[in-house]
Amino acid sequence: MGVFSKANKGTSQAGATVIAKGTCIIGGISTQGTVHIDGKFEGVILEADAISIGKTGEVIGDVKANHVVISGFFDGKIDCNIMQVLSAGKVIGDFTYNDLIIEEDAKFEGRVSRKNSELKSRYNEIENRIGGFVSSKQEDSPHANPSTEKIK
Repeated sequence: MGVFSKANKGTSQAGATVIAKGTCIIGGISTQGTVHIDGKFEGVILEADAISIGKTGEVIGDVKANHVVISGFFDGKIDCNIMQVLSAGKVIGDFTYNDLIIEEDAKFEGRVSRKNSELKSRYNEIENRIGGFVSSKQEDSPHANPSTEKIK
C-alpha cells in the first residue's frame, strides 16, 4: 500500500503554514490548516481554519477563514466566522463575520457586515425623508439661492 492510497485519504490533518519575519510572499495559499504570519503576505488565503497575524505581520489581500486573529496590520477583505483584533492590531477594509471582537487600543477602520444578521437598517429611508424636508425648506427661503437676486 503506497503513501497516496485510498486508505490514507482524509486521515492526515492539515499542518501549519508559517511566514517568518523578514519573509515576503506574494501569491495565494489554500489550506485547511492554520496560517501564522510574522512577515509580509500579499495575496489570497482561502479555506484556512485559523489565521493569525503577529505583531510584525502585514497582510494585504483577501482572506477566507474560520478564525482570524490580528495583532499586526491587515488591509483588504476578510470573510470569517470569528474575527479578533487585538490591542496592537491595525485593520482597514471590508469584513464579513459572525463574531467580532475588537480590543481596546486596536485600530479599526472599514465596513463590516454580520453574516445572517436579522437587524435591518432604516437609516436610508429616514435620510431620504429628512433630506427631502430639508431641501424643500431651503427652496422656500428667500436666501436659498442668492445668486438669482438682481444687484442694484
